[in-house]
Amino acid sequence: MVETAFTGLPFFRKSHIFYQLRIICDLSCNLWFDTKQEGELLVIRRPFRLAETFYLDPNIIRPSRHRTLAHQYESWGNIRADLISRTELERQETRVAFPWHMFLMNLKGAALRGEDFIDGRRVSFAARRPGSIIYIPAESEWTGWDEGDAIASYLLVSIERGFAEQTFAGTAFCRPAELPPWIGFRDSTIEMGLQTIAAELRYPDPISVTMVECQVAQLFVHLVRLNRTCHQPAKGGLSAFDLKRVMAMIESSSDGRPTLADLAKEVGISRFHFSRAFKQSTGMTPHAFIARRRLEQSADMLRSTNLSATRIAMECGFSSSSHLTTAFRRAFGANPIEFRRKCKT
Repeated sequence: MVETAFTGLPFFRKSHIFYQLRIICDLSCNLWFDTKQEGELLVIRRPFRLAETFYLDPNIIRPSRHRTLAHQYESWGNIRADLISRTELERQETRVAFPWHMFLMNLKGAALRGEDFIDGRRVSFAARRPGSIIYIPAESEWTGWDEGDAIASYLLVSIERGFAEQTFAGTAFCRPAELPPWIGFRDSTIEMGLQTIAAELRYPDPISVTMVECQVAQLFVHLVRLNRTCHQPAKGGLSAFDLKRVMAMIESSSDGRPTLADLAKEVGISRFHFSRAFKQSTGMTPHAFIARRRLEQSADMLRSTNLSATRIAMECGFSSSSHLTTAFRRAFGANPIEFRRKCKT
């Protein structure tokens, strides 16, 4: 029996208790887990191929000063998911350059200030709150730093390149490797897919691999569609200055729901021309964009507060709690109460 060079996951959960462990592989391809606290030796008898092991250390990719670190992970061959939580978190550095494609989603805590660089080129930084998503394609490098809330957790899903390419085999659409890096975007479909993967990580069973592979395929399909609309040149769209003013108005309006006339007046054009220019710039109509922001804000409040669904519906501009429930189920596949329970599991 020899100890491998791959230390793997530094924590093992047994009866909801984490143990420090070493991973050992014997010549019969059994995995042995030697826990330091109790000295017991656990064995999982299943084939283990070192060539397929994808090692991730959160202290290397996102080093930071923190008091505690909890790290869970699950691997399904071509896909791996890591759930990382920290307390008393201070400044967090980022150094990510994976051979696999990567999705990262904020689950708890907000990054309020910082800097981001993609392949050495500085990109604009926007505050990342729970639900914010980052996509980094294989071989791209994401570096930077951020500061924010003292308690934070995130989900990181890594996908082997060959598996991702199979999703688009025989189609004319762009491949995952051709998608650009995307930092700090929001999308309810991708968020729900990542939440489903997180649930399979926490409570795996023999069919988890099928569920996870289906979710990953949907993530890439939806990301390709988003890329086709959001990253196309905005000919005839709003200027960057006008678009920024409109976004600020949408976010800061007292009831959160400025009318189309209000937005058009802000930039001094007719409602018809504003609608067309806004869609050219964002890929969405003003109504669809504001509706999505309402859902994102309600999802944030369900995660971070104990307010009732009725109160959240009022705060986010829905006409009633049933209106919120209908819109939420259509976007997330779950009603607000189910969504809150899933997020807080």
